[in-house]
Amino acid sequence: MTDSPTLSEWKALYEAAIAFRKLAPWEWMYNDDLFAVVNPETGVTGYCVVMGALGEYFGLGVYRGEAGWRSLQAMRNENSGEETLYGQHALIASFESSQDVEKRDREVIKQLGLHFRGKTAWPLFRSYVPGYVPWYLTSEEARFLTVALEQAADVAKRVRDDRDLLNPRDPGTVFTRRQSPDGSWEDAWTSLPELAEDGPELPPVDLSEVAVRGIMRQARKMGSWEVDVAYAPFVVAEGERPMFPKLLLCVDRDSGMILQIHVAHPDGYAQECADKLLETMETLKVYPKAFVVKREETRLLLKPIAEAMRVAVHRAASLPALEEARHALDEGLMRRG
Repeated sequence: MTDSPTLSEWKALYEAAIAFRKLAPWEWMYNDDLFAVVNPETGVTGYCVVMGALGEYFGLGVYRGEAGWRSLQAMRNENSGEETLYGQHALIASFESSQDVEKRDREVIKQLGLHFRGKTAWPLFRSYVPGYVPWYLTSEEARFLTVALEQAADVAKRVRDDRDLLNPRDPGTVFTRRQSPDGSWEDAWTSLPELAEDGPELPPVDLSEVAVRGIMRQARKMGSWEVDVAYAPFVVAEGERPMFPKLLLCVDRDSGMILQIHVAHPDGYAQECADKLLETMETLKVYPKAFVVKREETRLLLKPIAEAMRVAVHRAASLPALEEARHALDEGLMRRG
């Protein structure tokens, strides 16, 4: 692995995690007790949540920067399960059972001469990036997670004595630990990132005006298409870090015919999916009177096409034709697996 932590960096991280586990701050802190730690190397803010109040999953989540803040809010506000899980942008230190620890983790633990026993005694450190499998830490990530664990322990001890410590002084602010110029750590109240009012942010989509004009001139406008863009239920091992690709599924609402299936890279999926939909229209010589979607993310992705081609976009609680097609696809994948 490139840029792996040094043994001394691993040692510091495990020591911080062991101390955090011994403190057990989930006994008095809750998932909505938010605070922040600023990375002294990069200036990026990590929005921190102590996990474990429900007695099921113990650890610390550090959601990095504005993207991390958005992913944390998505997890809190939506019930989309795997969709929000795959969309996390965070560093997570959790405490797991022996069977959850991979060979690479065990090698580090052995090198450090550490021993763990118990159901939730084994520290596990992972980097979460939207669209990718949770992965091993880089050197910089390990250093930041070490700092975050140390500062989280400091905050937790103070919250135990003062439940009002994290209560915002002003709306839109968060209690923050940051390093001062002399190297010591200080308290501050910093502003939270503003969330986009019109939903999740998507990569920009550049439509071909020539293609749009050609479709509108040559194709028939008829029917409704059910469209969804979501993380695929499989992993693609491309490069060092496996990924969860995005899956575009487009189905004719009346006939149930699958019009397009496309597996897109998670980093450039918006443009890929838009291009594939235009390609579908060109091939079929048909474009819809309306798109029907369930997710806000899909509505936003379709917005440039809909506006350019004067196609309506409707939100629906369910997409029966598309769900039937997805069920058939899932069954096919299971048989192949």
